[in-house]
Amino acid sequence: MAPLLATLALASAAASGPGETHHGGTNYLANGVLTYAVFEATIEHVDLEGCPADFDADANFCRMTLASDLAHVFVFSYDGDQPLLAVKDYELGDGFLPF
Repeated sequence: MAPLLATLALASAAASGPGETHHGGTNYLANGVLTYAVFEATIEHVDLEGCPADFDADANFCRMTLASDLAHVFVFSYDGDQPLLAVKDYELGDGFLPF
């Protein structure tokens, strides 16, 4: 699992989208390179009831992992193959999951 998370981290850092990419921010993935089916089968995570406010709750759903002293919120689209759209990182002392 660690190599897959490292690959995701590199992919999300390299991909830019409709916003900035920086530590502690939101990393947008170009072209939804990871589907929810693959994520579900390969990455330990917890289901979240909601997503951060900057994502439409009617169009997206979120999952979370904990790694490297950060909470990583994965944002998936309900459309098609449910591609991964973004990964938003939170430091664990940030008032953990402020949404």
